[in-house]
Amino acid sequence: MTDSAWGRVLLTLRGVQWILGTKGDPYALLLRAAGDDRAELGRRVRERGPLYWSSAGAWVTADHEVVTAALADRRLTPRPPDAGPPPGEPAEEPAPWDVPSLREALPLTGLPAALDREEYDRLGKWAAPVLGETALRGRPAAAVRAYRHRASTVGERFDLMDDLIRPATVDAGRVLLGVPEHRAVRFAELCGELSGVLDATLCPPRLDTARRYGTALPELRALLARTLDGSRAAGPRDAGRTEDADTGALAGLPRRLSATPAPDGRPSPDDVLTVCALLALVGVDAAANLTGNAVALLLDHPGQWRALCEDPGLARAAVAETLRHAPPVRLHRLYAREDLELAGTRVAADEEVVLLTEAAHRDPRRHRDPERFDVHRPAHDRHPFPEDGRADGLVGPAARLAAEAALRALAEQLPDLTRTGEVLRRLRSPITGGVFRFPVARQGNVRR
Repeated sequence: MTDSAWGRVLLTLRGVQWILGTKGDPYALLLRAAGDDRAELGRRVRERGPLYWSSAGAWVTADHEVVTAALADRRLTPRPPDAGPPPGEPAEEPAPWDVPSLREALPLTGLPAALDREEYDRLGKWAAPVLGETALRGRPAAAVRAYRHRASTVGERFDLMDDLIRPATVDAGRVLLGVPEHRAVRFAELCGELSGVLDATLCPPRLDTARRYGTALPELRALLARTLDGSRAAGPRDAGRTEDADTGALAGLPRRLSATPAPDGRPSPDDVLTVCALLALVGVDAAANLTGNAVALLLDHPGQWRALCEDPGLARAAVAETLRHAPPVRLHRLYAREDLELAGTRVAADEEVVLLTEAAHRDPRRHRDPERFDVHRPAHDRHPFPEDGRADGLVGPAARLAAEAALRALAEQLPDLTRTGEVLRRLRSPITGGVFRFPVARQGNVRR
């Protein structure tokens, strides 16, 4: 496909989503992502019943009970159905007016965000001794050093995302992944170029963005593969080292994963690379957005920000409440592997089911005062969804711990932080709602 044809396809797909949003369908409006009130859209989705068919071509729910049931139903998987013809049958010649699907127009090869749920479960169980919350909490966090260093170097006025959260999160991810110092700059550049790539699986990006993703994805995977090759070259005798000579941190993730036995013996390099790619492509962005969302909510509730500054130990509760109120991955897409019934509705094989998890966390039938952000909310009133069987779940512990480290560093070193302008989010980012501008200053330096 030529660039001009590619651009026309992406523009057509964007136009279709925009037109669907003019019909008042709340999920279609969410896809349009042009500044609509997400909480109001979630309420409108619930008003349509526990599960409704959207004009955007998917079953949609914001009901906490239905979301929980769908996430537990193994007949639903993140892997979309194969778009090709049945085996042994030739593909039909497309008609001139046919428009490729977004998956066909922008395949995003190298983004392991749509595997079968069994693959995520298998990878998660194998990687848990290294990447699980218990394992990560038991080791010195590179994230703590990264955020404290960045917090100590910012000026009187700065952008919280560009100058602190994002570079510190990327550097913490680099150290965890064992990417050597001499590749740090390029690793950071690639993470920046791929920011928001999850949203491009649902909303067609602009042509220049699509080009950038198409170039940066294979390069980042190649960089991670070289890191993996280097860890294998170091040999098994180095796998248990407590410090990595190049990064000054604990031995990189590829080395530790390579030394972790798989159920069927030695782990494959492909599995190690997939987990590392998930951390770099999903985990880093999730951690940065989770931290940005948490700080925005805390600064909008000054009493809770002061409570965190007085007791940085509240960081864990603040992250948990942010995951309920404004999670870094706000919806999940599943596909039926066979005909099934969900919420009393027949879902046919290959049909898409969209779970608006952010909206479901504000379901008043499940949460008390769900619109209120409260770090002191009892844990039993948060009702987190299970993380198994999906990409963000596998890297969830690392993202949460990075966000906790960030909040501790900010509370300890920048207690007088205040917003000086509106927090801006990327347009057409219904999955992540990614923050890209967050102007702040130290309160004593704000001109009244």
